[in-house]
Amino acid sequence: MPGNKQKHATLVDVARAANVSVATAGRALGNYGYVGAEAKDKILKAAHALNYRKNLAAQSLISGKAKTFGMIVSDIGIEFYSNIIKSVVNYCRGHGYCVLIYDTHESVRIEREALAIFQQHRVDGIIVSPADFRNADHLREFVSSGGRVVQIDRCVPDLESDTVQLDNRRAARECTRKLIAAGHRRIGYIGELSEIRPASLRKFMATSQPVSDARQPFAPSCQRLFGYLDAHREAGIEVCPDLIGRTGQYSDGAACKETGKVLAHAPTALLTADGLMTVGAFRAIRAHGLRIPEDLSFISFDDLDWLQFVDPPVTAFAHPCSRIGEEAARILIKWANRGEDASPLHHEHVRLAGSLIERESIRML
Repeated sequence: MPGNKQKHATLVDVARAANVSVATAGRALGNYGYVGAEAKDKILKAAHALNYRKNLAAQSLISGKAKTFGMIVSDIGIEFYSNIIKSVVNYCRGHGYCVLIYDTHESVRIEREALAIFQQHRVDGIIVSPADFRNADHLREFVSSGGRVVQIDRCVPDLESDTVQLDNRRAARECTRKLIAAGHRRIGYIGELSEIRPASLRKFMATSQPVSDARQPFAPSCQRLFGYLDAHREAGIEVCPDLIGRTGQYSDGAACKETGKVLAHAPTALLTADGLMTVGAFRAIRAHGLRIPEDLSFISFDDLDWLQFVDPPVTAFAHPCSRIGEEAARILIKWANRGEDASPLHHEHVRLAGSLIERESIRML
């Protein structure tokens, strides 16, 4: 019955119970401005006794902080992103923040839409894995207007923001070295490589040199190709261009097709650039009737859950997803909690190391 509905305690109720002004109660419960220790203790006890719940919308109008972050990723269904999302949400919840999540499906148009919605919600900052480094003016405008951004995984090189990434080049070099140490000299590589035109792949392989972090490619698949090439150069092994499969798009179907082309050139081992490339490569390997590791050794650059349950279990490079999420959330919370008179903060560029999980998919030659 309507008469039995429980009335929610208001800020006025808390102020009355603590015998303080509403403004003082608001400062104590909103953690802004000064409130004496004795008064704050009375207010908190009154709020607890009345089961008071903050009105976040009203609080954001007073303090200028929504206690909310936005997060934009390309596909929440992919293990890599879903694991990072869990980490971000858990970390933020523990620090009194909530997270709004948007899935772009690799669309810049949807990414712009997400950013506009987040601005309407007055989020305190965003975590983003950009869809395209060539069309990022909306991110630049957000930053130039005072918005806080932490880029993860894929990063627009000239965007003034913090970044949290795996050290992709180093990790791919480690994976390739593992295969070379097992005696393999014909190692295939499957990746999107969208920044490299098919006609210029051979020239790129012949001329690419170590570059600084500021000039690293946007896409992780290109950064990992650098590591793959580094390991070959170190070992004095010439790479056959026909062993590099460029899908040009983030698609397991395209990965299956490109893997089929690479398999026609008789590699003895295969390294895939990410989980979706791994799925497509597995389809092609089965279609060709090949066995792992008897016919083809295999390393996946993503430790997907199912890789440990197939026969044989597959060696994989595991991303530090929890660390990526926690670092990105930590940086945003640090920015959000700065006082208006605080000294400027320098952008952080965090590079994390993952780990190679050795299983049974590599055969010694």
